[in-house]
Amino acid sequence: MQFEYKDAKNHDANEKVHRLLDDLPTYCQTFLVGREGKMSPSTRLTYMQRISKFFDYLQQNNSFFEKKDRKDISLTDLSHLEAEDIEAFASWIRHGGASNGVENAESSVNNYLSALNMFWRYFVSHGRLQHNPVANVERGGKGTHTIVRLKDHEEDEFMDSVAAGLGLTDHQISYHDKTAVRDTAICLTLMRTGLRVSELVGLNLKDVYMEEHYFHVIRKRSKEDLVFFDNDVHRALLEYLDVRHLLNPAKDENALFLVAFGKYQGHRLSVRSVQLLVKKYAKAGAPAVGSRITPHKLRATYATDMLKATGNVALVQEALNHESPTTTMMYADSRTMDLKRARNILADQHKKSGKTNDKGTIYRKDLPENEDGSEG
Repeated sequence: MQFEYKDAKNHDANEKVHRLLDDLPTYCQTFLVGREGKMSPSTRLTYMQRISKFFDYLQQNNSFFEKKDRKDISLTDLSHLEAEDIEAFASWIRHGGASNGVENAESSVNNYLSALNMFWRYFVSHGRLQHNPVANVERGGKGTHTIVRLKDHEEDEFMDSVAAGLGLTDHQISYHDKTAVRDTAICLTLMRTGLRVSELVGLNLKDVYMEEHYFHVIRKRSKEDLVFFDNDVHRALLEYLDVRHLLNPAKDENALFLVAFGKYQGHRLSVRSVQLLVKKYAKAGAPAVGSRITPHKLRATYATDMLKATGNVALVQEALNHESPTTTMMYADSRTMDLKRARNILADQHKKSGKTNDKGTIYRKDLPENEDGSEG
């Protein structure tokens, strides 16, 4: 498999990290180098974005730091911060200080605190800071995590929208003829294989093994893997490959899925483009949950469907490329599954004991009769 897509994304992340470091104290570079072998480029970027926001907060909300140039803020300056200062930063994040006033969930606040905790721990372990104020900050509860997914009937309605344009606006319909076959292959692949959207858009033509029914993909941490697809996906891919040339592939463009219109027609489809097209069809076909459906929610749909069908956590964990079965179990509605399996347990016991109900109805309540003698 060609690694050019993954390499390009890593290069882009590294470029953004370097731009952030240009505006941060030099010890931030030291921290990143120390953690380099333990974090992917995208993870390094996420951590540096959060740390950069922390410096934004200090300069905007602390009279001592607002007088200093950001690059001149020293580790000695940071050593004076206490847990109360970190708690104030957490409150700032919680109430939209880092997101233009949009309130953040507690999980987002915890992500910022995790980045700062790793930052402080690194310098404490290297003897450059004496204590870690983040360690004394209580984290908010994660709360109940509700899996958002498409239910069985919504899956059908969603795919009706993708394939036939049901529920789309007149403006959307005007483009649908040219993208329907491609979009069907994309959405069905996401929903039937559990691929991450980044893995899907990274596919090249040579990564699709039609006779063997599998994709050769690059997972997280550049791990190579095989992902098998079913006969429905196989048919959708065949139809798409028959018309892919109509999207005018750019010279030497090997990407499986291509942009259909505009400036980048014929080039590799982006993650953002797939997110937008999934949202469009979900709103049209499954309006009750459509605004919340993303490519990742189609992955969740695959996970819950597979767990219901197989009951095999280890199998689904492998298919989803989860490091821990605990992550996979998030998609198992164990209570519902247990109740469904147990629904006939009493009836089965009655059968085994030889008990029968001659009247054919168990616990039938007498219903009041209407004047004509029929039951009400």
